[in-house]
Amino acid sequence: MNNIKIEVASDKNTYELTQLYRKLYKGDEEQKFFNSKALPSHFVSGSRVFVAKDNGKIVGFLWAVFYEHIKNKGVGIIEELYVDEKYRRKGIGKMLVFKAINFLKKHSTVIFVTTGLHMHDAIKFYKAIGFKESKVWFFYPIEQSKGSRE
Repeated sequence: MNNIKIEVASDKNTYELTQLYRKLYKGDEEQKFFNSKALPSHFVSGSRVFVAKDNGKIVGFLWAVFYEHIKNKGVGIIEELYVDEKYRRKGIGKMLVFKAINFLKKHSTVIFVTTGLHMHDAIKFYKAIGFKESKVWFFYPIEQSKGSRE
């Protein structure tokens, strides 16, 4: 894996990034976002998309976001991590995560990662590289809410 390079994505990576994003969300084809392009310049402010390249071909990506709080430090979140199936278990995910950690720790006091409880391999992976498990996480399902609660 000495040909793997991690770098910040740009809009010139849109096509390859979009193809990997669609692999990540295979099964969600009916969702509106599925047919949109993964354009790095359209990701939220305070975020970076990192790509892993093997001899110039994008084989994985990670989306890192930070939200600033008081005193110029905030919370970092790893929103998405995907490595093409042919390139898994070769250290690429770990390389992407540590690139994101180095970016986020400049802006954050803590870094969270989001993953589903059914994603056992992902949970095992994040624990193995030093993330701690949190037992409490709350969310508000917007599509089920009826009207305003003001």
